[in-house]
Amino acid sequence: MKDMQLLHKGKVYRGQVSYEGSDLMEVSFNESSDFENGESVICFNYQKRVQMRVLRVSKTKLILVPADSEVFKIEAQSEQHYDMYRDEDKTFESYKINMFGTINDDFKILPVRYSSVSRLGFGFEVNDFTVKMNHVYDTMIICDDETIHPKLIVRYAHIQESTIRYGAEIHAISPSDLNKLRYFLVTQQFLKN
Repeated sequence: MKDMQLLHKGKVYRGQVSYEGSDLMEVSFNESSDFENGESVICFNYQKRVQMRVLRVSKTKLILVPADSEVFKIEAQSEQHYDMYRDEDKTFESYKINMFGTINDDFKILPVRYSSVSRLGFGFEVNDFTVKMNHVYDTMIICDDETIHPKLIVRYAHIQESTIRYGAEIHAISPSDLNKLRYFLVTQQFLKN
């Protein structure tokens, strides 16, 4: 393990890098810290200096990702959203996923398969024509051993050969659920490499 120093809120912490890849760094340290999820940290040693963001905090470890990582651009959309038809020249990194969950509308619960997520929102597939456009749905999405519950607004539908693929913006998501989602996406990408 190589030594790494972390500059956070004007204080320098000393740690050891237990894993370092292009998309993920795990740093172990002995002293207590006040790191919080999403915060910016400067990591440096004699060879390099990089800006990172905290993805997960435990008592003795930090999971860090590059500060400009696309995973931190996934969040609830503000009032002004991207028009998917007018902004065709813009492309955003999408994470391919295979997660199951539900969308709920009043007393109707539909099981769905979530197939992608990006800063624009979630892509999901379901064999049901009753999903309403521009409607806010309560959802439940299974991320390994945990569930998250964002509110999604369905923005488009694409009829495919065997299913219907919908695209939905993230209307609202709790900071805790957002961090669970980010951690899940990064660890899934790590496992694929």
